[in-house]
Amino acid sequence: MKRAGVDTGGTFTDFVLLENGKLTIKKLLSIPENPALAVLKGVGKKPVFLIHGTTVATNAFLEGKTAKTAFITTKGFRNILQIGRQTRINLYSLNPEKAPGIIPEGLCFALRERTRADGSIEIPIDLKELKRLAQELKQNGTEAVAVLFLHSYKNPHHEKRAKEKLSKFFKVSVSHEVLMEHREYERAVATALNASLLPILEEYISKLKENLKGKINIMNSAGGYISADMAKTLPVLTLLSGPAGGVIASHNLGSLLSLNNIITLDMGGTSTDVSLIKGQPAITRTAILSHLPLRIPMIEIQTVGAGGGSIAYIDEGGALKVGPKSAGADPGPACYGKSEIPTITDALAVLGRIPEEVPLGGNLYIHLERSFKTIEKIAKNTSKDIYSTAQGILEVSLAKMERALRVVSLERGEDPKEFHLFAFGGAGGIVAAELAERMGIRETVIPPYQGVFSAFGMLLANAVREYTKSILVEIAESSISEAEKRFREMEDEAEENLMSMGIEKQRIMVQRFAEMRYRGQGYEISVPYIPDPEALKARFEHAHERLYFHTQKSPVEIVNLRLRAIGITEKPPIPELKSKNDAEFKIKKIFFKGETLHAKFYKRAELGAGEKLQGPSIAASSDGTIFIPPAYFGTVGKYGEIRIRRGNV
Repeated sequence: MKRAGVDTGGTFTDFVLLENGKLTIKKLLSIPENPALAVLKGVGKKPVFLIHGTTVATNAFLEGKTAKTAFITTKGFRNILQIGRQTRINLYSLNPEKAPGIIPEGLCFALRERTRADGSIEIPIDLKELKRLAQELKQNGTEAVAVLFLHSYKNPHHEKRAKEKLSKFFKVSVSHEVLMEHREYERAVATALNASLLPILEEYISKLKENLKGKINIMNSAGGYISADMAKTLPVLTLLSGPAGGVIASHNLGSLLSLNNIITLDMGGTSTDVSLIKGQPAITRTAILSHLPLRIPMIEIQTVGAGGGSIAYIDEGGALKVGPKSAGADPGPACYGKSEIPTITDALAVLGRIPEEVPLGGNLYIHLERSFKTIEKIAKNTSKDIYSTAQGILEVSLAKMERALRVVSLERGEDPKEFHLFAFGGAGGIVAAELAERMGIRETVIPPYQGVFSAFGMLLANAVREYTKSILVEIAESSISEAEKRFREMEDEAEENLMSMGIEKQRIMVQRFAEMRYRGQGYEISVPYIPDPEALKARFEHAHERLYFHTQKSPVEIVNLRLRAIGITEKPPIPELKSKNDAEFKIKKIFFKGETLHAKFYKRAELGAGEKLQGPSIAASSDGTIFIPPAYFGTVGKYGEIRIRRGNV
């Protein structure tokens, strides 16, 4: 069966297709009002094994277009979503900013029921009261319901009864299925967000299933794929599904090139996503999404609103700004031929870095004259000429990307000089060398399939399931016995789920982790689990000292057990290039930091392994463009990657 990796972005939908051992790539303009249409058009009518990175859930949340959702909890906790943790977004602000509400207070309700911290039931759930509430919610047009009862991670009996009754009328999300661990507020956020996305992702996946032959899988935020049915049940797992693919592809290519320390830069049409890989992609369970804590496993990715379609404008104070608003796929940047909106792409076109000879995707050729016209309008509002204005737009964009790169490296104690910058996305290769210079990174790698690299990562992804259970016990021989029992339960469930996805038992690998703390601490540190209390305690204390430069004499507790189950899949090989060192080129005029220069222009498809490109040079293909600045050179590797360093050939 044909395999397809598909990444839906705000501007383009990217495809990498594997059939009979041959890889083909494709880019189509996204269709924001119905993203499924572009996916169906790109994969064709043959049966397909699809791994799909989608922004449907992300966009619905960020744009406030989620389903009308109610929240039901234990009596006395009705306002848990509004109260939160009382943490301020800006600690010293005189006008404190609140985290956005997922569910309005008027749709939050409390039921008389109570489960104790040990899992025993103190007050049985009142099903008559639940029935009355369901009738009220039906009348006000509620589509989905989030249910969180106190201590349901210990005993989910009441949540199961509530779901059984409510599912007759609504899409229902219960906290023990979304996040089976302590801390009511974090469970409430994840459950409420999941419930509000249920109707949206279910509708999207149903459209795909109706029109697509084969098997649909959805990329999750942690860099693995899950079944479409699981994605419909747990849409919260897909919030960063697209960017995760690029990190997985970078890690795979880095392994082939014996490069373990990588910073990824994915510059798409709407945003730029950056992440740091030190041996393995960094997985976090303490992410913040729009100021909301989200304890869902996801690759650590920093996103900024600086993509090719990000709009440039002059603000009220006369300053040049770029993004975060994007022109998207429709109408798109001015050079797409449908608008007069000035974007980063238009600025790059004016500077000569995007050639007219090569399409941006499919049959989309740029209209250079439209870029000049729209950038000129901004230039008239400044004291600069058109080229200086375009350079200014680029500099503002580079500054935003540089900040994101600093967050994932310097601010976390990592020296960028020890890393390689892997730049991809349609425009990632244009800005990569200049960003590397700003960060002190010695070498940049532009991978093959640059503009569809995240989609390629979908084909490289494994099937992944994550499980968590809270036990809250002091570390001892007895707690190790309890942990072993819980891990075995999770492993049995993981094996059953992965085998139902077609993964053979011998290809399933599990990783065990313990989230631990000193008694009295508010947060935990995750360490690889070992069934030896003294050795496990030593691992925790070593991690604590590395993070906080001290240890304590307080008792150590195991708070959560976490299992990551991985179904290893076959990886498509990257074809090797034939050696060549005499590719044809043209001379093009470009503008670089106030100077007019003449650059060599190559078609990337005609470059062979071993080819060396002296800057200034441009290499372009239908999925992306690469710019090698003056005083830099690029070398084409055996997989088609281009490695850029400072110096002469």
